[in-house]
Amino acid sequence: MSNIFTLLNLLCRPDLAAGTDLLDSYQKAFAQIIVGNGSVPSLAFWRGRVALWTILRAADLSKDDEVILPAYTCEMVPAAVKFNGARCVYVDVEPNRLNPSVQQVAGSITKRTRAVICQHTYGIAQPVQDFASLTTGRPITLIEDCCQLISRDSCYGGIATTGDAVFFSTQWSKPFSTGLGGMAVFFNHDLYAASRQLLATFSGEQDQKRARSLALQVLLHKLAVRPRTRALVARLYRWAQSTGMIQGTTTREEYGADIPSSYLAGAVNVQAVLGMEQLHQWQENVEHRRMLTEFYLERLAELGVGITPMKIGSDKPVLWAVPLFVENVSEILGQAGRSGLPIASWFGPPPLHIVLPTAKRYDYRTGQCPRSEWMVAREIHLLTSLGVTLRQAEKAIKLIKKYGRIADFQ
Repeated sequence: MSNIFTLLNLLCRPDLAAGTDLLDSYQKAFAQIIVGNGSVPSLAFWRGRVALWTILRAADLSKDDEVILPAYTCEMVPAAVKFNGARCVYVDVEPNRLNPSVQQVAGSITKRTRAVICQHTYGIAQPVQDFASLTTGRPITLIEDCCQLISRDSCYGGIATTGDAVFFSTQWSKPFSTGLGGMAVFFNHDLYAASRQLLATFSGEQDQKRARSLALQVLLHKLAVRPRTRALVARLYRWAQSTGMIQGTTTREEYGADIPSSYLAGAVNVQAVLGMEQLHQWQENVEHRRMLTEFYLERLAELGVGITPMKIGSDKPVLWAVPLFVENVSEILGQAGRSGLPIASWFGPPPLHIVLPTAKRYDYRTGQCPRSEWMVAREIHLLTSLGVTLRQAEKAIKLIKKYGRIADFQ
């Protein structure tokens, strides 16, 4: 992710790491390289969920307003909606697909709908222009969730400029990673102006502590994480953040009803430095993921797995990860972890919003979106990140072939 000398320099210069003077150039470079338009305004945040929260708050949501979002998503997406005081309206995935359809979303719009979140799950493109047709002329903000989108080429011609805003997470496992981080890119000037005003109100009191913590985490990640140690390090990381030892991806307070005091935070220079290094190797990243995506899809097809859902929007997709559904998730993940193979799950701990203990908190009724629930219970995915070699990918497919009880995709 970054060279050791850069990280040591940031650790030794907390004033530099916690500053914000490098953010402007980083934001412009991100918009140019990732979105393809350096002239559109963007704002960097401490985490992607904060970018989403800010967009929603800038859209001036009120208590009775509704936000439409896919049920098959990360729990922090509905959490951002609830922290804005709005109500989540879930849409199930389309049969034999990995995203909701435009028609399903259209059927969920009511007079209380104020935002629609269009998620490119696994990097599989959604037809954003068609979603935009649902919100044009209505008081509805269209937001793209591009946290897993890799290539603009796979997105029906690119990330659409017909919506209002796009948000990204640059968390550890994401296609573009700064360890922790997020970005919002705006095509609606009024929404940008309101978001910028909100960002200016965020406290910077903990910036130096957060910057030092992130630089240290990225340094340790670079030194410790190898294929054979990935699973162990992930478990240790989750434990450390659950105890409050580190300021990691999530905090226990985020699973409560009230927004935590530390939730709202902007980005700092350490993220800009790490991000600029990522931008310099972005094309290499894309081509590597394209190669592994093609390899996985070919091998899965040979195993009788239906790969059509992964190729919607592009005959040659480039995915954040290639999903697979099996009946023995724990066994596969255990085997992969012991062998250091690039197989993971999106839906590990903490519990999800579609799990009974937390469903009510996020306006979800268990059984409401059966296809999404079926997928969550069986999901694993094959990693395409730069650290994954073709040899490791081949071994992962062999493990799936030998042990995987592949489920019939619904």
